[in-house]
Amino acid sequence: MSLIRPRVVAPDTSHWANWIDAALGSDPAKRYAARHFHERLLDAGKVPFLSWHHLEELLCVDSTANARARVTYLQAVPMIAWMRLPDERDGIGAITDIIAAEAIASDAGCADVVAVRDHVRSMMMRTGPAVEAVGSEGWVWGVARPVMLQRRPHLGMVTALSGMRTMDESQTVGELARKSRRPPEEWRAAMAGIHAKAVREAVEADPRRSVEEARAMADDFMARVLELAPADDMPVRDMIVATYAGQGVDADEVRDECTIAELSRLGTFRSHLRVVAEKTNLPFERLKRVRMEALPSWRIGQALRRHGQKRALRLGSDMHDEHLAVLAAYTDELYVDKRTHEDFRRVIQKEPELARLFGRVAKASRYDDLVAGRPPLEDPFRVA
Repeated sequence: MSLIRPRVVAPDTSHWANWIDAALGSDPAKRYAARHFHERLLDAGKVPFLSWHHLEELLCVDSTANARARVTYLQAVPMIAWMRLPDERDGIGAITDIIAAEAIASDAGCADVVAVRDHVRSMMMRTGPAVEAVGSEGWVWGVARPVMLQRRPHLGMVTALSGMRTMDESQTVGELARKSRRPPEEWRAAMAGIHAKAVREAVEADPRRSVEEARAMADDFMARVLELAPADDMPVRDMIVATYAGQGVDADEVRDECTIAELSRLGTFRSHLRVVAEKTNLPFERLKRVRMEALPSWRIGQALRRHGQKRALRLGSDMHDEHLAVLAAYTDELYVDKRTHEDFRRVIQKEPELARLFGRVAKASRYDDLVAGRPPLEDPFRVA
C-alpha cells in the first residue's frame, strides 16, 4: 500500500492505551476492530505518532504483564512516525530531544519559530516500522520501567508545586537589593512557612495523596531550595546574582530594572538549555545566545501557562501532557483531552500569531474517531 502525503497524527496517550488494550482484550468484536484500526488509519492517509512520553505512560501501569504485552504489540505495528536526533541510531525522542534540536536550529541561523519548527521537523521526523523506534528487545523496557516508576513521585512534586510562589516576583532587583537580609531566626521561620505551604499545595494538588507523602514532597522541595541558598553573610545583590548564576544567568544580565519573574523565566530557560547541551554538541556558553522567543517548545509551554485554565488538580501525568502539547507544532494533527483543548483555544484567542505554529488540534472521545469519516470532531483551530 502506498501513502500519498500522509498526515502525521499524534493520538492522546489514552487513545494509544485503549487501542492496544482492545487489540489484546477478550472481547472479539473490540479486538477485531482494534487490530484493523491501523490499516484504516493508513487508508485514511494518516500515520500515528509515538513519543517517549506516550511510552512512559503506557508502561507505568500496575501490571507488569500488561506493560510487557503493550510493548510486544507496539513492536508489531508496521508503520508509525516518531522523532529522533539525526546522530542517534536508535531510540525514540522526548521533549529534551526536541529542545536540543530547536537550539541547534536557532544556533544555525533559523530566523523565527516557524523556521526553527520546519528545520527541526525535517531533522527529526521518522516513519517506519514501530520496531525501529521501540527496538526489538522487550527486556530493555522491562529494565526501563522500574526507573520510570521511580520518577513518578518527582513528577508529582514538580506538577504539584510548580505554581507555588514564595515571594512577590514583580519586585525588581534594584528594589530587593536595597533591603537587608533577614536575621537567622526570621529566615528559619520563613523557611518553615514555605515548607508548610508546600505541604498544603501537595495535598490540594491530588486528594489521593496522604499528608505523609505531601510532607515528603515538601522535604524534597526544601532540600533543593536550600542546596541553592547562598552564604549567610552575602549582601542581597550578590545573593541574587549567585542564585541566578546557578541557573546559567550571567552577572551582567541581572540588572536593577529586571523583575524576579523575568529572571526566573530566563533562569528556567537556561536550565533547560544546560540539560540538553550535551545532545547539541555545542558548548553551554554558546547556547546562551539562543533566544527563548525562537524556540517553539518554549513559546507553546509559556503560552499555555499564561492563558490556560488553573488546575484544581495537578497530577504527575500533567507533565506528560505539557510535553505532548509541544507536538502541536510538529505533527499534522494533535489529539488532546478537553482541558488541554480549551487551553489551546484560549492561547489562540490571546496570541493569534501562534496559530501559524500549529497543525490541527482536536479532541476525540474514542481512538477510532481518529479515522476520517467518523462522527465530526471538534472544529480545529487551524487546518494544516
